[in-house]
Parts: sequence; C-alpha cells; structure tokens
Amino acid sequence: MIIQASPAKALDVGAKAPEFALPGTGGGATVELSNILQENDFAVVYFFNQAGSPGCTIESQRFEAAIPAFKAKNTRVVGISMDTLEKQDEFCTGKGLKSFTILSDNDGSVSAAYGADLKIPLLGRFSDRQTFLIKKDGTIVGHWLERDQSMASVKTTAHVDQILAAIA
Repeated sequence: MIIQASPAKALDVGAKAPEFALPGTGGGATVELSNILQENDFAVVYFFNQAGSPGCTIESQRFEAAIPAFKAKNTRVVGISMDTLEKQDEFCTGKGLKSFTILSDNDGSVSAAYGADLKIPLLGRFSDRQTFLIKKDGTIVGHWLERDQSMASVKTTAHVDQILAAIA
C-alpha cells in the first residue's frame, strides 16, 4: 500500500507572512511575529515535523549552532511544530536547545496559514518541513521546501548556510 501525503499549498517569495502568536519554550511566553520583526531585520521561521525525531533533532541542532551567525545579521530564528508545548520543552531540554525559541502550533492553524500543514493518512497531521525568511516589513524573501529539493540537507550545515547566504 502506498501512503500519499497531502501537503497544503505553501506561501511563496513575495507573499506577506501571516501574523502569529504562539506559546514558546522556556516558560510558555507568547511569541508574535510582529514583535520579532520589530526587534530584528529578519525572522527565520522553520516548520518541522516532530520534536525528538532524528531529522528534526539534527535540523534544530544546526540552527542552535548557527545562532551567533544569525544574531550577527540581526535575525531571529524560531522553530514551529504541532507538538504540545510540554513536548517542545522536553525536546529543548533534552537536546540542549537554548539559544532560540521553539513554538507550539498545537492546533495546526499557523502551519495551515503558511501552507506547512501536512496530512499523512493513518499517521495524522504534522508541520511540513519548510523554512521561511521574512524581512522586517513582513514580506517573505526566502522559502525552502524539503519536498521539492529547494532545501539543502538539514543533516549537514548546508540548509543553515543557504539561509545565511540569503540574508542581505
């Protein structure tokens, strides 16, 4: 039997990034895109499937290691998945992720707004692995999708390097 995933239609470069307000790791404070952009020149918003899975762990660790480079470019990184905030907190504590915030999109509404809502029959609903680079005015200026191979490998530093190179 072939199980076919049905991803939503993703936003693309030039689109206005939808506002969000989600609870984040490290105390559950609400993080809003508008506040991120008010304080930074860029935001990197990356969606991932599931906290603790091997690929998502490596991807998050790659972002963690590159936080100084992002800060040097006045860019804030946030990760988003549909996991509960409790699971996100356990993930961050267990994997040593402390330099950026992971957000809980538990109802999937933000993932859906960005077109990063992935439904897999028999397995459920997840955030699709996608990364958005958003500039201060809220415009998406970079977009990478794993499923169309525009995203370099998250298992190496290649994807993080892609994003850093795209920040003007």
